[in-house]
Amino acid sequence: MIARPRVYVRLSLFVGCLAAGAAAQQLTERQALELLRESPHYRELQAQVEVRRAETRLGTLYPNPSANASFEGAGRTDFYVVEQPLALNGRLGLLRQAGASAVAAAEAEADHGVRQIEARLRSAFYRLAYAQERRAAIRDSISRLTEMVEILRARENEGEGSRFDRLRAEREVVERETEVSDTGALIAQYQADLAGFLGNRVGPEAIVAEGQLTPTYTLPPVGDALAAALEARSDYRIGRERLEQLRLEAEAADRLRIPNPVVSGGFKRAAVGDRTANGPVFSVSIDLPVFNKGQVEKRLAEAEADRTRVRRQVLENQILAEVRSAYDSLRLRREIAEAYRQQSQNRAAELRGIADVGYREGELGILELLDSYRVEQQARVRLLELQATAKLAEVEFDRAVAKELLP
Repeated sequence: MIARPRVYVRLSLFVGCLAAGAAAQQLTERQALELLRESPHYRELQAQVEVRRAETRLGTLYPNPSANASFEGAGRTDFYVVEQPLALNGRLGLLRQAGASAVAAAEAEADHGVRQIEARLRSAFYRLAYAQERRAAIRDSISRLTEMVEILRARENEGEGSRFDRLRAEREVVERETEVSDTGALIAQYQADLAGFLGNRVGPEAIVAEGQLTPTYTLPPVGDALAAALEARSDYRIGRERLEQLRLEAEAADRLRIPNPVVSGGFKRAAVGDRTANGPVFSVSIDLPVFNKGQVEKRLAEAEADRTRVRRQVLENQILAEVRSAYDSLRLRREIAEAYRQQSQNRAAELRGIADVGYREGELGILELLDSYRVEQQARVRLLELQATAKLAEVEFDRAVAKELLP
């Protein structure tokens, strides 16, 4: 009579799980990264590049021609003239090259932004994967404890077991179910965090992270990691492109010493006695670089270049420190997780087996048996925590070396 409500509850939970599973969307790490490339986060970064590309064209266009018509009243003379400044000192070409470097710097900045968002997305993904595996481990423990409760209930009904043993085992089940509920709250939080990177195509409650917490690659030598980071880091490449841009801008400023001619031409109509005479008009003017020779613009570009070099050196030191820190953290976290797996997990399973035999033979009580079950579950969950910590350290290392995640 007591077991029947439990059957109904379990049946309801089973039906609920089926309904949730039907709506669930399994998502691998790669699929999540691909969805990120379609999200507003990615489009915003690409839009910034397009804005920069458009801005660089502002000062690199040829000057517009101008048309002028003038009329003189004394002895009626009309002038119709078109004037065109000629960009012959090469300044516009240098500014266009500087603009290309500015666009390359903007692209590097956008790529760096993508790497940062990818790292945050992957962290949310693997936190969700960890919480899912934690819940599965606890549910597996509940399943074994529930079987024990049924056995104890049967023994109690037959007069071979005590009510205390059954109640104590049921109390342990309640504790595990509370842990499942707590983990479910974490899963909902991590689902929302992950969905925040993916736009509106995925509902938070439907996400199921399909990922492994075990290492996916062998660590390279630290020297190779440092060299790869300096080669691949987009924020370091920004400084290089910026220096090239400033060099070209300084050279373009220096070209202001070379004047550009302004050519004008048209025709003149004049009243000569009783008739009207027409003739061509042509003139050339040159501005004289007496006061503004581009010296201020050149000095400004050179000063900015000096500051950029110093910033780049500071950034290089920061990158190398980041990579070393991430490298050491990942190596140690992996070693800790592996050592724990080898030393604890098998022993916990062996301990539970011994406790099972001891309880059946009357050598151990229910408290010792439940303690062995608890130790086994704690060992499994603790291993998942260590593996998850190592996985997050792997994500941080990948971010530090700017590992390419998608082609």
